[in-house]
This record gives sequence, C-alpha cells and structure tokens, in this order.
Amino acid sequence: MRMTCQPLRAAFINIPDEIPSLQKPARVFSLAPDKNRMSAEGADREKDAALLAAVAGGDEAAFAELYERFSAPLFSMVRQMTQDPIEAQDALSEGFIQIWRRAATFDVTRSSAFTWAVMLVRNKTIDRLRVRQRMAKVRDAVLRQITPQTDVDLTSQLAPHLREQALLVRQIVRELPEDHRAPLELSFFEGLTHEEIATRLETPLGTIKARIRRGLQKLRSAWKERI
Repeated sequence: MRMTCQPLRAAFINIPDEIPSLQKPARVFSLAPDKNRMSAEGADREKDAALLAAVAGGDEAAFAELYERFSAPLFSMVRQMTQDPIEAQDALSEGFIQIWRRAATFDVTRSSAFTWAVMLVRNKTIDRLRVRQRMAKVRDAVLRQITPQTDVDLTSQLAPHLREQALLVRQIVRELPEDHRAPLELSFFEGLTHEEIATRLETPLGTIKARIRRGLQKLRSAWKERI
C-alpha cells in the first residue's frame, strides 16, 4: 500500500528549523575531463535514481536521504527565484511534497533524478510567484484606496512586511460574501478580465463590475479595522 505524505509534512515542511542544514554548499563539479570524477557522477546519478525508485514505493527513509542530497542546491535555486527566504522555505517544502507524490512518474531514460527534481521544484516555485503577484495586485489596490493621497512605495525592499499585508488581504477576501469574493478572486488571483468573469459566472457585465467595486470597498473597510 502506498504510504501517505502526511507523516512527511512534520518532517519536511517545518523548514525554518531545518535551515542550518540547508546552508551546506551544493556539490560543485569541475568541467575538466577526469575519469574518476565522471565515475563519481555516474554513481551519484545511479544512487539518486535508486532512491527515487524507492520513494515511489513509499520508502520514507529513502525520501529523507534524497532530501539530504538535494535540499541544499534546490533551496539555493528557489531562494534566488523568490528573493525571500521565507517564501523559499515554503516553496521548497511544497516542491518536496510534489517529489514524493510524483516519484513514480520519473523516467530515468529522459533525465537524471536531480534534473527532474529541479524541474518540479522550479515549476512549483513559479506557481507560488504567480499567486504572490496576484495577491500583490489586490494588496496594491487596497493600499491605494486607503492612502490615495500618499505616495506608497509598493516596490520597496520591505518584502516581509508586504508579504504579511498580502496574506492579510487574502484572508479578508476569503471572508467576503460569495457574490463579492468570487469576482475579486477571478480578477486578481486568476487575472481574468471583467468580461471573462461575467462569462465564467454567467452574470451580466455591469453586475460584475459593481460587485468588484463593492468588494474592494468591503476590503478597504475590513483592512482599516485590522491594521
């Protein structure tokens, strides 16, 4: 029976406590032709593929070892992509859960296990960045309504602070009535136009525009109460 990933969440998602172990340098390979080096690389590839095959069978010990082998270079890549260590930790956690769930789809004839893992983690990180951008649109709209006379620097280096604001906005959106929440989510989180939203929700365009406007007003009021 395939093991669930629930036990892994406790072991691998709480990455802030694991960060010191992620700081060890990634393996660096010289480009000079060296038979011993090439042999070592081949052994590494075989080892990684064998571990991934074991993970596909639900082997948590193999997954833990694969994590130790891959986590440092993957974390370095994700942190460079997100420019936010907290976001990078979350993305890496989700990436490894994806590796656990999709291990059986790995094809050793198409790529190395590490290259395959890079692809999964990179795609997961891109997904998170897209969501973050959509959340930022809602946050920016709310901030501009709250402080219309203030030059709010929405591109400042206060990444953690802005991240907290984005999460608060997302929470407020979730608490809105359905008729206001759905248009806002489709507009800001999925990037649909008003016309596309009207089609998706089978609602007149004028009604959609009114609901989005009213939803932003509710967001502004809720925001003022919580900051």
